[in-house]
Amino acid sequence: MRSLEWDDSRRASFVPYEMELENPYVTLDGERLLMLSGYSYLGLNGDHRVIDAARTALEHYGTGNHGVRALAGTIPLHEELEEEIAAFVSRDAALVFSSGYAVNTGVIGSLVTPDDTLLVDKYVHASLIDGAKLSGATVSRFRHNDPEHLERRLKEASPHGMRLVVVDSVYSMDGDIAPLPAIREVCDRHGALIMADEAHSLGVIGKTGRGIEEHFGRYDLVDLKVGTLSKAIPSMGGWAAGSERLMRFLKFRARPFLFSAALGPAQAAAALEALRILDLEPGRVTHIQRESARLRSVLGEAGLNTGFSETAMIPIICGSDAAAYDYAAACRKAGVIGLPVLSPAVPNNLARLRIVVTARHTSADIDIAANALRVAAFQTRLIAA
Repeated sequence: MRSLEWDDSRRASFVPYEMELENPYVTLDGERLLMLSGYSYLGLNGDHRVIDAARTALEHYGTGNHGVRALAGTIPLHEELEEEIAAFVSRDAALVFSSGYAVNTGVIGSLVTPDDTLLVDKYVHASLIDGAKLSGATVSRFRHNDPEHLERRLKEASPHGMRLVVVDSVYSMDGDIAPLPAIREVCDRHGALIMADEAHSLGVIGKTGRGIEEHFGRYDLVDLKVGTLSKAIPSMGGWAAGSERLMRFLKFRARPFLFSAALGPAQAAAALEALRILDLEPGRVTHIQRESARLRSVLGEAGLNTGFSETAMIPIICGSDAAAYDYAAACRKAGVIGLPVLSPAVPNNLARLRIVVTARHTSADIDIAANALRVAAFQTRLIAA
């Protein structure tokens, strides 16, 4: 078992705890480095339009709200944001929470009871697992992106109560996409509902960044969508979207919504402006998809293992935790920052660097990244010279 001291000594050589951001570059210890592990998929973190919207809200409403949404905490910006989200993801209504974690725990905790069954993809985000545990429902995990195994689990599940299947639209550690049409067919045969987390698909997949249903060209795949406002959308908070009846239910039953302070005015305004920019500038999404495909191809040709990635998230699988640390350190020396993801966040011996292509990475930046990643791989013997 690794010691904390061992972890800290390795991390200190490349992790940017304190850095100055010059999107997509960072300055760390006086050195200008290309950031390849940030979450700002659309490159809108630092966009002057988003900053101006946040500043205007700050000056008008102040730095916080007066309480929870159900009492004195709701402001017009919250309702505008909810309307915009619902329209963007093709749903009747939406509800904004103070964090993505609160959405996933609150939605599952309020919808599902101990009489119900949750069927959860093995690789879903930890917040969804926590929500499943808090619900008290029977939890059955199925193999990652495996509709046939899901069907076997559904056949084994209790016929009583609701059966809810939970998936990520895009899996952040692997960059692969849930096979939702096949999952939908399985669920329809067994009367199960589907909840999809769009945290890493909004702004990333689909022709205009509207997520997994746009990606597959079908808008009947998901019963309930959830997502975050801190990835492609450069703010804070989270959202749920579905029918008006369901959103009314969550408004009065989801405990994190009822008992958490409302999303701050500046954060709500920033999220709203960023979503509007995405709607007006779909070329950002096209750029992400084109450049990530190009980088994935170059890395694959060099012999690096990028798993099953098909999106802007590209894992470079190293094997042991130590190998991932060493590769990350070599990448920094080569001029780029790629942060390691270790067990238990990923399975043993599948430690990796999680590389992300954003709309702020130019084609020249991707060329720089590809060269640095290959050089570091040669140096650490991930690939042969």
